This record gives sequence, C-alpha cells and structure tokens, in this order.
Amino acid sequence: MDRLYQTYLDNLTRAFDLSKPQIASDMSDEQIIRVIRENADALFHIHQENDDILNQILFSRKGETLTAQEAESLKELAGALFNYNRSPDMGIAYYIHRLLYDYAQYHQDLDLTIRELYYQGITLLYMNLHHSDSGTDMFSQQVGDFFMAGAAYMDRYEELTSPETRAFVLRCLGNTKYASRSRGGASTMEELREDWPRYMSGFTRAMEVFYSPHYRRLDPELPWEHYIYTMHYDRVKYLSALRSVLDPEVSAAVLESAEYVYRNQAESAKAKEKNVGVRTQYVYSAARYHAGIASAEELMEALFQICEGGDLHDFSGDNIWAILYCPEYLLFYSKHLPPERQKALRPRLDEVLRRQREFLFLLPKNEYATQVSESVQAIASYVPEEDEGFSNRLLDYILACHPPTYVHSNMVAILARRVCEELLRKDPQRLRGVFGIQSVQEHEAELLESAYQSGLYHDLGKCMILSYVGLYTRRLLNEEFACIKLHTVFGCTLLSSLDMEDISSVSHYHHCTYDGTGGYPLLLTTCPQRVRPIVDMITVVDSLDAGTDNVGRSYAAAKTYGQIVSELRQGKGTRYAPYIVELFDDPAFYSELQRLIQDNRLQVYLNAYRGRDSSPSPAEK
Repeated sequence: MDRLYQTYLDNLTRAFDLSKPQIASDMSDEQIIRVIRENADALFHIHQENDDILNQILFSRKGETLTAQEAESLKELAGALFNYNRSPDMGIAYYIHRLLYDYAQYHQDLDLTIRELYYQGITLLYMNLHHSDSGTDMFSQQVGDFFMAGAAYMDRYEELTSPETRAFVLRCLGNTKYASRSRGGASTMEELREDWPRYMSGFTRAMEVFYSPHYRRLDPELPWEHYIYTMHYDRVKYLSALRSVLDPEVSAAVLESAEYVYRNQAESAKAKEKNVGVRTQYVYSAARYHAGIASAEELMEALFQICEGGDLHDFSGDNIWAILYCPEYLLFYSKHLPPERQKALRPRLDEVLRRQREFLFLLPKNEYATQVSESVQAIASYVPEEDEGFSNRLLDYILACHPPTYVHSNMVAILARRVCEELLRKDPQRLRGVFGIQSVQEHEAELLESAYQSGLYHDLGKCMILSYVGLYTRRLLNEEFACIKLHTVFGCTLLSSLDMEDISSVSHYHHCTYDGTGGYPLLLTTCPQRVRPIVDMITVVDSLDAGTDNVGRSYAAAKTYGQIVSELRQGKGTRYAPYIVELFDDPAFYSELQRLIQDNRLQVYLNAYRGRDSSPSPAEK
C-alpha cells in the first residue's frame, strides 16, 4: 500500500487509542492532566497530518485525473476504511467511492460503475442519521437513488461477464428497499398505505430474481439463500407499523418472513448447540400474535422470559436488547390484556422495569451512550413518580459516557450560572418571564439553577450522534457536519421526552445566531422569549469555554481568554447578544470569569477521567 495511505491508517489506529486516555487508579492529579494534555496535543497533530494527507490523495483529485494504479490503490484504501458497522473511517471510504465512481464514468468502465454505485449506497447508508422520534432521516433519498441506479442494470444482467459485478447488481436490487420512505416505521394507516406498496414492489421484484432458476443457473456460486434471508430479515421491521396500525396483509407478510428467519436461525443454532437469538424470538412471537395465531398471554410470556433471562452483568448486544429495549414491548402488549390480568402481572412487570433501570447504570461508561440515549425516551414515559431524580441521573450518565462532552457541558453550566448571577445583579428585568418566572428577586436561586441545568444539558444531543460522527482526526465532510448540526434537534427531543421543555428549547436554539440570520438549525420560528435570555447566555459561554480549552480539546488550538472575549465583542449584535457581551466590559467581572475558568477546568477534567460521580461539587457550582 502507498506510504501515505498506510500513514493515514496508522494514524487512525493511534488516534483511537489516544482518544481514550489510560488513567490508572494510582495516578496523581498532575499525572492525569499531563496524560490528557499530551494525548490532546498528539491528536491535534494527527488531525493536521491527516488533513494534509487527504488533501494530497483525495480532496484535490478528480476522477478524470486518476491513473489506473491510483484507482486500484484507492480501492484498497477504501476497503481498509469500511467494514460495515466496524469501520475505521466510513466518511472517507464514502468519499473515495464517490471519486472512483467519477473515474469509472469518465473511463466508461461498466463493472466499476456498478461496483461504485453499490459502495456509495452502502457507505452512505451506514453514515445515515436516522432517528424516528425527531423525524430525522438524513440521507435515505440519496441511498435509495444509488441502489436504484445499480439495480437498473438488471436489464443488462446477461451482458455482464463478471460474477462479482452481477453480485453487486443483485445486492443493489435487494437494497432498493431503502428507497422506501419509512422502512417499517409507518405510524398511521395513510403512511402505511403509501409506503407498503412501494416496499413490496421492490421486495417482490428482488425475490423473483433470487428464486429464479434462470439466474441461479447463470451464477450458481452466488449466495442466493443469503440474499433471500436478508430480504425476509428486513421485512420483519414492519412489526413497528403493526403496533400502530391493524392490517391483515402486512401481518401475513411479516409472519411469513418471521417464520423464515426463525427456521433459518433455529437450524443454525441447533448445529452450534445454541439458542435462537432473543430478538428473533420476540419477532416470531409478535408476528404470530399480530397474525391472530398466538394470544396476548402467549406473547407476554415469551417477552417475560426474554427480559427475565437477561444477565445484569452481560453487555453483549443481545443481552442489552433483552434488558434495555424489550421491556418497552412488554408494556405495550400488556395493554392488550384484560384489566384483571394486567393487575396480576403488574408485580412481575415492575421487577422487569426495576432491572432495566439498574442495568442502565451498570453499563460501562464511554461505550454505551448510544444505547442509553436511544432508550431514554421510552423509559421516561414509565419512570415511577417517586423516583424524581431518575431523569437527572440518566442524563448525567449519558454525559459521563463521553468525557469531552461531559467536561464542556459542566464548564458551560458553571459559566452560565455565573453570567446569570451577574445579569440578575445588573439588569434583572431582562430575566422577567424566563422559564415562567415573573418575580425575579424572589426566585433568584431557581433562575440560577435553570441556567446551570441548561448549560449542563445543552449539548446532550452530541452524545446521541457519536456513533455516526465520532472522528476528531480530520476535518469533517459536509455530510458529517450536517449530522453534527442535528445534535440540537436530538437533544431537544430527548429533553422534551423527560418533560424538560424549557431546557429542551435552550438545547434547540443555542447554535442560532442572536440576529437570527445564521447558525443552526435554521427555523421558521424565532427563539421563544421565555428562554431567550438563557439561550443568549449559553451561546456566549459555549464559545468561551470551547475556544479557551487548553487541556483536552484535540481538534482546535486553544486561544487566550482575551482573544475569545475580543471575538465575542466582534460578534456582538450578530452572533452574540449585546447585553451579555457587554457584561465583560466590567473589569471585575471580566477577571472573575477568567479565574472561574482557571479554577474549575482542571477539576472537571479530573472528575470526567477518574470516573467520579457526574454531579458537580459545591465549588464547581
């Protein structure tokens, strides 16, 4: 492999290790900070080197300027960067496949054109930010277009001489399902009626080919049974629609696929002396229920066995699903039982939910933020009223799963509280009506706590996006930055599900400019006055902390406190609220905030990387 390509791969491996500093229990505070700083400095230099490498080998290149040898080398690099959900750098793999597609088009290379249609579609699929609760589905249209274009070559299938190319056509054909809008997420009869025929049109066409004796004779070595299995495995996703909409046709189709998947897995499990996977057990039982074959009691018993059989100290994918996600299905289907049976099963159900909450906080930090954040909204709806602190413990846990976000969020919270305190002293009328508080003087403590909580959770949505975009080793691609910008939407949705409406609005608007002309997300509605002063504070201190962090912020060189304040003043009236920026004109406040940053940042870093409780100390507050 080319030296620069290998350097890039080596840098990714090294950066992954550096991003998780090795902190021993016997390290002193000074040693911990030194490790964090050294790692951040090394990551910063890797970031610069990687950007330089990518500019040379990729970003400055065009398809028509590539040589055949360069195209082959880039194919090798893309293969090393993309391995489905275990990819070192999915974004750059996608970018390479875009370039190779242009190369193929320029040289009229049909085999390579088809190959690159598939790989553009599959890499973008794994980059796609899909979140049903917020209605987000970033790239589904483009993904569908790539696969539809590849599948269109079925008309020329017998002209193709390469079995590998034919396999790419077939894989594109099977993946045309991604052109379907909801892919099983339809929640109303209207959505299902629009989506199902489109989905089944692609499903039927693909299955006709996969079962065809003609095509099998042409390419007997291709994995036809695997193609069929994946089609059935995907179709069972329509169980989510059946929980909202009764439809006999969809129910029958889902049952057919669920039975196929179950039989297939049962044969494999028997050969390996294992059990069928718990998710497949659920799908099979639920499909039988929706088709009218099994009773609600039978389905409930199957779900109970899955949930109760989970091990609280097993963090494998199936076990996480059984303990963390499956209880939501138990709650849903329990409503289908007669009232007396619901009452009888309530103690058993409560124990399942108790184990679910216990399991949440046993999951190792730094590794499972995505799983936790995905399940929060469902869990929040059935948390016992007496467990008032659960929501905050859950949110703090999510932050603790990603130490850089934890550090930044805690610092923003500390600074927001102090800015709010200063505004209360100098211009309290600005805060009248904030979070519904009219009597400012009587509710100062409440206002200060609201500012603190808003700062603490303003970036919560970033923790939900890290599985899609987690690289700090190069500049972000446009597609990746588009995903990052949605952290405000994700955070807002999550906080709203916990009935934290005002704080959720702060999370939503904190990257919008003061004058409403820029930032993100660009909305038709303006920031509500009820939260506007808090948003104005968060916007300022967010930039202040991010810009001055000289400890562990690896992807940007820190500036001095004075430089950042100067930038705040330059953005006064456009990006930043003048009445907040003007607080820095007071020399005493200017110096005090600088000391507050200096006095707290190291301690917050130590809390994050020592794995201490995420609740701030009195000094930090």
